[in-house]
Amino acid sequence: MSLPIAHARISAADVLTVGNGVCGFLALAVLAQLWIAEPDDVLGHRELVACLLLYGIGMLCDVLDGPLARWLGSSGLGSGLDTICDTVTFGLLPAMLLVARVHEDAGWTAPALAVACAYVGATMLRLARQAWLEHARAEALPRGAVDTEHPEFTGMPSPVGGNCVLAVAVLAPPPVVSLAVVALVAALLVANFPYPTNKTLVGGAFVAVLLAASFAALAGLISLDVPSAIALVGLLPIAVVRAARSLLYGR
Repeated sequence: MSLPIAHARISAADVLTVGNGVCGFLALAVLAQLWIAEPDDVLGHRELVACLLLYGIGMLCDVLDGPLARWLGSSGLGSGLDTICDTVTFGLLPAMLLVARVHEDAGWTAPALAVACAYVGATMLRLARQAWLEHARAEALPRGAVDTEHPEFTGMPSPVGGNCVLAVAVLAPPPVVSLAVVALVAALLVANFPYPTNKTLVGGAFVAVLLAASFAALAGLISLDVPSAIALVGLLPIAVVRAARSLLYGR
């Protein structure tokens, strides 16, 4: 049994709700001196590695929490708690790192903040939509039935988007390229197209390789550019192709 892909019908109330989250993000940018301060400093390597390490640990927790809940049981808080935590780790953290990187170039702070706000808002909408779809799927099951299928995601998953944004921050292409890629990611997060789940042999293997390469880079064994390139090449084209196919052929 599967549900049709939900079309994103954003209401005025949704805009206000997302505005709440975006205001929180902008306040964090002020506290981090990435908005009202002059771009007189660069993102240090130690700070970059610390952010990437925390993101990697967060991603690992996100991968393992589901299997652990199925093994030891769940409190029932999982779905809502997952949405909140994913917003912080896969939404706010990559956006802050993007602004910190682009902030190094004079004149690009305002465009970076605008694109970062779009990314944060898109992450919130994407997570809320996925939570609704999972709830609707559970409600549609016969009473007592166990859902053993692995349905595809709707739009680019938030961890995938976060990985792409972090990769851009690490590779540090010209600001116009960085912001164009992140704006594309924001659009893909809220687009209506099926994105394959990582709960397959191929998906699991890719996540394992990406995590291994990421932690090897953080340990100084390989360049940080290696996992960043793996993330962009291995994740972004899939979403672009899926979105284009859905737009052209309706699937």
